Amino acid sequence: MIHTDFNWTGTLNLLLLLAALALLALQCTLLFTRHRHSGRLGIRLFLNVLLWLSVAAWILDPYFKSNAGSKTGLLIAENVPSGVAGCIRDRLAKAELIRADDIANKPVDSLVVVGQEFDEQVFASIRQLKNAPALHWKPYFAPGALHDLHWKGILRKGEMQRVEGSIQSREKATLRVRYAADPEAGAQSSGQILDSAVLNAGENRFELAFPAFGEGRTTTTLDLDGKTIDTLRFFTQPEHKLTIRFFLDNPDFETRNLATWLGKQGHSVLYDASLSKNIRSKLNINRAAEPDVIITTASNAGNAVVKKAVNVGKSVLFVQLSDPAAEFREINNALGTSFQTVKTTNEESVSVTASLTALPFRFESRSFQTHAPHYPVATEKTTGKVVVSLLNETFPMQLSGDSIVYGKVWNEILAYVRPAHASVLACDAPVFRNVPATLHLNSFQPIPRFLILGEDTVSTVTLALNNLSARADFLPVQNGWLSLHDSLQTELYVQDYSPLRYAARMQHFIQSTQDITPITSPKYSGGPTRKLPGWAWFTWLMLCLAALWIEPKL
Repeated sequence: MIHTDFNWTGTLNLLLLLAALALLALQCTLLFTRHRHSGRLGIRLFLNVLLWLSVAAWILDPYFKSNAGSKTGLLIAENVPSGVAGCIRDRLAKAELIRADDIANKPVDSLVVVGQEFDEQVFASIRQLKNAPALHWKPYFAPGALHDLHWKGILRKGEMQRVEGSIQSREKATLRVRYAADPEAGAQSSGQILDSAVLNAGENRFELAFPAFGEGRTTTTLDLDGKTIDTLRFFTQPEHKLTIRFFLDNPDFETRNLATWLGKQGHSVLYDASLSKNIRSKLNINRAAEPDVIITTASNAGNAVVKKAVNVGKSVLFVQLSDPAAEFREINNALGTSFQTVKTTNEESVSVTASLTALPFRFESRSFQTHAPHYPVATEKTTGKVVVSLLNETFPMQLSGDSIVYGKVWNEILAYVRPAHASVLACDAPVFRNVPATLHLNSFQPIPRFLILGEDTVSTVTLALNNLSARADFLPVQNGWLSLHDSLQTELYVQDYSPLRYAARMQHFIQSTQDITPITSPKYSGGPTRKLPGWAWFTWLMLCLAALWIEPKL
């Protein structure tokens, strides 16, 4: 049977088909008008239509799929339980079960791979097959095992660290990311809980977030109901200290307290507030100069100072809101944003934590906005960052002696307020030994031609769409901390054994040979597919063009 991957429902594709049909009609009309008395009209029409149909077929790229005579193999990892393996064997009843050490002797058209914990010899055997089969992979993870886990391997102090992944839980449980004094400790490791998520029975997708703390090598753990199930290591570069300007109509205790706290954290602060008509008070902490961030109220959204800051790429944080519906209209009209809220209750405030309240509103979801996971704070990127907060006063936490929670609140808010750094070196974690990885470079001027990773030198490739960004692909061959030999003494942690390593290795292997087609995909039928090779298309199109060129000369 003939198939094609052409999307017949796409608007642009349909317009292209209509344009092609119109071109064919115009082509035939011109031939009929100019050569209807030549006596060779039929031949010329045939050759032109044949060329048009050939080009259309080349664009559609048809392929042939046949279930008759096809042979499907089934390769199952040893760690896959017999019950799971049995269900898959029942589903693929016609597939032949193949042992890992017998791949070379069992040629098949399609090979369904279940699980990922295979020896390297299995990959070598598949590569050495004369006729490589179509590979289809179904990963297997035991209940309680993490999969699709990612976090930032390199980031700056104060930046938000995000841990994303999936896990299948047998029952309702709590997953925590914890900063442990001894990451190699037993099941009940002590330490500070950075974030947590409640898991329901079944498959769960989770996201944990916290501001990066400390500097240098950092180790945290993932705990499931008190039992450590994984260790996360990342490198925290030194913090880029901010210059913050408070631009206010009136001074108040909330913003003065915040300005003092920011100064104690090492940031430069300019506190600028009106005392009366034509009289402003300015307090300079730590020699503040040109601000990176402006903290103000919604009434100043249209002020030239605020607009200029956003237009040059700085950040603006709006605090002390009282009527979000009206104030967001003012902010949106002045700065081109689209913040919207929905009232959740008729109460004056809602509780965020035991000692913190917020206005009784929630943000409407926008794909181009970022919402803080723990507090009602939203960010929208224009030229600069525009951040709005629905929190009420936070200074009572300090007055009650809860300065740690106060710092946690504002450290997370600052993580969303920070403008983009001048240069960023990033790498997704986890990184595994003998599994290719990629370093990303952004806003480097100039972009270095080479990077030194441990004892290896890796070349960088500038991205075609952005000449200020580049990537460096490398293959780590040793586990442990890998030095990048830069001015910040950055390091990247390379893991050795991990259940996740098998999945990363399998995914890279299949992607390096062909596209992944899951056995749950509608496109998967267990049969082989055959396409006309590129050289055949080229030869056929050249023959059609040659016939059109030769015909008038005969």
